[in-house]
Amino acid sequence: MANKIGKERLTITLRKDILESLDRFIDGDKIRNRSHAIEYILGRYLGTGVDTCVILAAGKAKQGSTPLLRVQNRPVIAYTIELLRLAGIRNVIMVLDEKTPDIKHYLGDGSQWRINLTYVMDNEGSGTAQSLSLAQEYIHNTFLLMYGDILADIDLQQLIRFHKEQGDVISTMAVTACSNPSLYGVTELQGRRVFGIIEKPNKHDKSNLVYSGVSVCEPELFDHIKDEPGSYLVRDVLPDLAHRGLIGGYPFSGKWFDVSHAEEYERAKTEWISKEIKS
Repeated sequence: MANKIGKERLTITLRKDILESLDRFIDGDKIRNRSHAIEYILGRYLGTGVDTCVILAAGKAKQGSTPLLRVQNRPVIAYTIELLRLAGIRNVIMVLDEKTPDIKHYLGDGSQWRINLTYVMDNEGSGTAQSLSLAQEYIHNTFLLMYGDILADIDLQQLIRFHKEQGDVISTMAVTACSNPSLYGVTELQGRRVFGIIEKPNKHDKSNLVYSGVSVCEPELFDHIKDEPGSYLVRDVLPDLAHRGLIGGYPFSGKWFDVSHAEEYERAKTEWISKEIKS
């Protein structure tokens, strides 16, 4: 599991005008004090130490390549790649299947996106847990995991820092409020930990927080994936880890859409705000 981040006391001297600018970062919530503000700014500049993301982009029988659905005239996967680049993620492992070859054609070898892109084929259509396990040979350290058919306005660097601060979790799930949680994996949050996960419940009144399809994971997660076809992360792997207190929960309030659902896709086309970054 992730080692809890060590801290070391430093004494520094700053110009008064810089200190005044620094204080403007403090909001009492995400940035709590001057020390936290300095840590946040340095982290943005130096990175988080996490440079790899696995994207699960296998298709669905009726929908095909949902990551290539267009929002504001750009494929969903383009926004995901740019979000990763913004967070300093340069190594991407894309898990595809026979229904999603067009993604490989669109992204190419990754050079035009300035990323190192590796494709892994899941020809069995075996479920999200098994799809993830196919990328294991490329994973040696903490990594990001994202579903290919989501749009998320989320600070990935902040999510990674939040995960590392937990110290003793195998994964940290980014969770968000949803008006129709029965379509997703409902999460029950207590403090910074997820203690319960229910996949697509018929009715669930305790929580409207759902797993966003974005998480930070330790390589130890692979030890909990059984070699069984049709195995899914939210249904078969994560609930047990949550009951054991090994899943962190990071709530975020940015816009979020799962375009694999027709109504969410239509909403995304009108509500998503593009945040392109320069090469």
